[in-house]
Amino acid sequence: MAPWPKTVVLCIDGLDPSYIEATPTPAIDDLAAAGYYAVGQAVVPTVTNVNNVSIVTGTPPNEHGITANYVLDPRTGRETYMESAEFLCRPTILDRARRRGLSTAALTAKQKLLDLVGQGADYALCAEAPDAEMVQKLGPPPDIYAPDLNLWLLKALALLLREQDPDLVYCATTDGMMHRYAPESLESQAHIRGLDVALGHIAEDAPRHRILLTADHGMSGKEWGVDLEKALASGGIVARAIPIIKDRYVVHHGNLGGAAYVHLADLGALDQACALLSEIPGVEEVHPRQQAADRFQLMAERIGDLLVLADAYTVFGTFEAVRVPVRLRSHGSRHEGAIPILAYGPEAGGDYKRNYELTAGLCLG
Repeated sequence: MAPWPKTVVLCIDGLDPSYIEATPTPAIDDLAAAGYYAVGQAVVPTVTNVNNVSIVTGTPPNEHGITANYVLDPRTGRETYMESAEFLCRPTILDRARRRGLSTAALTAKQKLLDLVGQGADYALCAEAPDAEMVQKLGPPPDIYAPDLNLWLLKALALLLREQDPDLVYCATTDGMMHRYAPESLESQAHIRGLDVALGHIAEDAPRHRILLTADHGMSGKEWGVDLEKALASGGIVARAIPIIKDRYVVHHGNLGGAAYVHLADLGALDQACALLSEIPGVEEVHPRQQAADRFQLMAERIGDLLVLADAYTVFGTFEAVRVPVRLRSHGSRHEGAIPILAYGPEAGGDYKRNYELTAGLCLG
C-alpha cells in the first residue's frame, strides 16, 4: 500500500512573487494560511531547465548536472540543448517514488521539459502533443504561446487526479504570459486569476493531498542588450558567449537573458577578459569557472570559463553593437531569483529557503 500522503508538485513557470502581490489570489491565500508560504530563492542561473530539474530532483545543479538550457562542450566544440534526461546525474522524485512502488505522473506545457523531467513517470502528458484520450475529454489544447495554455494543463491535472489519482505528480507550466505582460497589466491579472481558480479546484478535488507549489524563476523588464562576444573582440579577445536561456521557444525571450557562459579561445586571457567585461555597463558580476561553481552550486565541467551575470535591466545576446536599447521581459540573472514557496496539506511543514528544498525529502528512504 502506498504511504500517505499523496503529493502534487507544481512549478508555475516564471511566477515572480510580484504577480501574486498584484492580483487577488484567494485560493493561494487560503492554502498559504493553512500551510506554509514564503518568498524564497531560485537557483542561479535563473532559467527553466536548471530550476525545474533542481525541483524535480530535490538537489542543486552541482548534483543533478543541469547548468543551462543550452551548452557548449569545450572538448568537442559541440553546442546543444540541455533538454534530455541523459544529462541527469541524479534520479527524479518520480524515479524515487516508482522504485518504492508508487504511481507517478508528469505533466508539462513544453515537450522539451517533459523529455528532461519526466524520467520515472508512469503517465506523461505534454500540452504540445497530448494523448488522444485527454483531447477527447478536454478538447485540444491552445497553442504553446496562447494565454489559456496553462489553464488547459491544470484542467488536465485535475482530471488526472480524479480519474487515476497517482501517488506523486510533477506539473510544470510555461511562462509565455510572464514574458509578455507585467504583473499590473490586465492580461497578466486575468491569467493569474485563472491559475488561482484552477488551483482552488485542484485543492477541493484532492482535499487529502499534499500540494507543493513553487516557481523556477521570476521575471523582470529589460532595457539594454549587451553583446559579450563583441565586447571581448574589441579588446582582442576571441571567445564564444553562450546564452544560458537559449531554447526552442524563441518567441518567449528571443534567446536574450541575464546570464551567459563565456568560453575563451585562450585561457591566458582570463584576467584580461574579467577586467574588460567588468567595465561594461549592465554587467554586474563576472566569475571564473571554479568560483562560479562554488558560489552557485554548479557542476564545474558543464559551465564556461566565465559566468557573466547582468544587472536588473540588461540581457546578453547577439546585437549589432556592444550595447543597444531593447524592450522585453526576461530572466537569468540574480534579479529573477525571488520565487514563491507554498506547502499545504499533510506533512507539508518546513522552513524552505530554496525552491528545490520543497522536494528534497520526497520518496527517500
